[in-house]
This record gives sequence, structure tokens and C-alpha cells, in this order.
Amino acid sequence: MAIVAGGVLVWFQLGGPMRQWLEVPEAIRPRTEVRVATVIVETGRSADALVVATGYLESRRQAKIGARAPGRIESVNVEEGSKVTRNEVMAVLEHADLVASLEAMRATLARAKSELAEQEVEITRTATELARAEKLFARKSISDTDYDKVRFEHQAAVARKDSLNAAIELASARVREAEQLKENMFIRAPFDGTVIKKDAEVGESILPGGMGDASGRGSVVTIADLVHLEVDCDVKEDYIARVQVGQSAEVAVDAVPDHRYQGRVRKVIPMGDRARATIKVKVAILDVDERLFPEMSSTVYFLPAGASGAEAVSAPPTNEKRMFVRSAALVKDETGAYVWVVGDEDRLARVPVVTGTELDGRTEITKGLSGGERTVIDPPPGLRPEQLVKVSD
Repeated sequence: MAIVAGGVLVWFQLGGPMRQWLEVPEAIRPRTEVRVATVIVETGRSADALVVATGYLESRRQAKIGARAPGRIESVNVEEGSKVTRNEVMAVLEHADLVASLEAMRATLARAKSELAEQEVEITRTATELARAEKLFARKSISDTDYDKVRFEHQAAVARKDSLNAAIELASARVREAEQLKENMFIRAPFDGTVIKKDAEVGESILPGGMGDASGRGSVVTIADLVHLEVDCDVKEDYIARVQVGQSAEVAVDAVPDHRYQGRVRKVIPMGDRARATIKVKVAILDVDERLFPEMSSTVYFLPAGASGAEAVSAPPTNEKRMFVRSAALVKDETGAYVWVVGDEDRLARVPVVTGTELDGRTEITKGLSGGERTVIDPPPGLRPEQLVKVSD
């Protein structure tokens, strides 16, 4: 029995069939988890970019439009995608009571003006009587009492005119107040733009500053100026010195893969993000078209100073393709530089490469790759060709 056991042990150590039977199949072994980045193919001026940053499109002017007074929505005149112009009425709140109040204020004003007209006639009458009384008083034909009575009547008539003028001013102010209260029921566009969201429907209550169903809707629609779009992107602190206001850029939008938009740095926000070690940069799109919308993901290629201004916008594109990988994917040893490429079945392949310039955390590959490959970032030690790996998100 001992001899048999010893024979089995030697057979196993020598790699016989028993060892193959006991080995764990590769398909169910725990896989090494790796992070990957795609080999990027660049053409045109973006291949010479000093800095590359990602971000999202946003409108330079975007606003949630609500009412200046509480009320219930009577009508909504726009839908998502509607084009609106400045001061265009987009929605109306119920305001029948304000219309009635305004009519009452106007009637009060009209009555005050009518009374003033009557008082003008009264002033004319008392002025005539006063002139006649002065002549009679000069000839001693009337007493002092009768003369004073006529004189005081004229002064009272003049004083009442001043009172009526004040009443007209008050009535006019109340009419303007009622007109403004009525105007507050009309929700107008503050600028030219496009409706990108309806926030409320007919019959819902609207309340300035409302935060939800409990307190009423805070806005009726959201509009954005889709003519002036820009990319809000984050640039690493290490590279912010290469970005300046007015610098030209190319913008790649994921939703429009066959086109590159021309951009220009509009603003560098003077505030850093301590946690991410980045600076926020706004890049205006110079050739906006109907394919661009807010919140689309974009990549900005900040161009060298020589490609700035109108020259960068009008320069003809070049079809020369250049490939770039994340510098963290490169591995170097005594044989040269290489990368680990993850194939379709998540198997590794060691691919030798020839490198070019390195800039902004990416390195140009002049030989060895064709573009689109998945390369391992910061490859852990011990990787081997044909090894199965797990690609992390």
C-alpha cells in the first residue's frame, strides 16, 4: 500500500495524467482585475494638442422660468424644442380676479378725471363771480361779508382742484399696480432660446421658490440658449499653465463622432478643486450646429499658440492619423517598450511598440498598434501572454 502511494506521488510530481486531472480549469480560476484605456486615433490639429480634457456641453445662458407671483397655470404655450424670443409669453396663470380689480381701478381713475373736469368749470364760475364782486366792492355796492363769501368760494374751488389732482395720481398709481399684478400672471422668456424642459402642466400651482409638490412648482419651463454653447471641462493643475484665455481648441463630441468643432477658451475659473487637483475651464464652441445639446460629453484638445485665432478655424484639416495611448499603459524593459492588450475574449497579448512624443499623460505610438485596442493601465506584475483577465469598470 505504501509503495502504491509513493508511486502516485512521484507520478503527480512528474506531471503525469493525475496532475492534469487535479489542475483547476483556467475558465473558472480567479482572474486578475485590470483597468483599460482605448488607443485613440487622432487626425488634424488635435494630434498636436498641448492638453486634453473631458467635460460636458452647457449653455452659456440657461434658466428655469417661473412666475413672480403665486397662482394656478391657465395655459402653457410651448413644448420641448419650441423656439422662443425675448418677452414671448410662454405660459399664463389664472388672473380673472386681477382683471376685475384692474377694471375697477380704471373706473376710479375715470371718475376722478371727470370730477376734475367738473371742478374746472366750477373754478371758472367762481372766478367770474369774484371778478364781478371786486368791481362792486370797489364802488362800495356790496358789503365786506358778501365780498369775502365770493372770494372764499373761489379759493375753495381752486383748493379742491389740487385735491382732485392728487386723487387722480393715486388712482393712476393703483391702475399701474393692478396692471403689474396682471402682468405677473404672464410668464415670458427673458432671452432668445429653446425650451429644453417643461416643468409644469395646466392646472398645477406655481409658487416662486417652490421646491416640490408640497410647496408648489417653482418653474414652468427651462430654456437654454443653444446658439452659445460651451464645454465645461476640468484641466489638471499640472497642465493649467498651458491653457490661456483666447487659446484655440478642437472639440470632439461623442454624439457627433465624424466631426470636430472649433473652440476658443473663454474663461479659466480662478478656483481649484482640492480633491480632484483640477481647474475648471470654459471653452466656447465657435461653429455650433443643430446636433449639439447641453449635457453631451465632449473632449477638448487645447491647441498650440501657432494654431490660434482665425487661422485655426480656417486651416484645412489633414487626414494623417496618429495614435496615442495613456502613458501609464507603457512598460519598458531591456527589450524595449511594450503594452498589454486585452483581446476580445479578455486574453492578454504583449505587443511591442515604438513610441513618439509624450504630452499631457499620453504618448504617441508610431509603430505596433492600429488604433482602438484596449490597453492595460498600470499593469500589475506577473502578467503573462494568453492570460484571462477581468476588465474593471
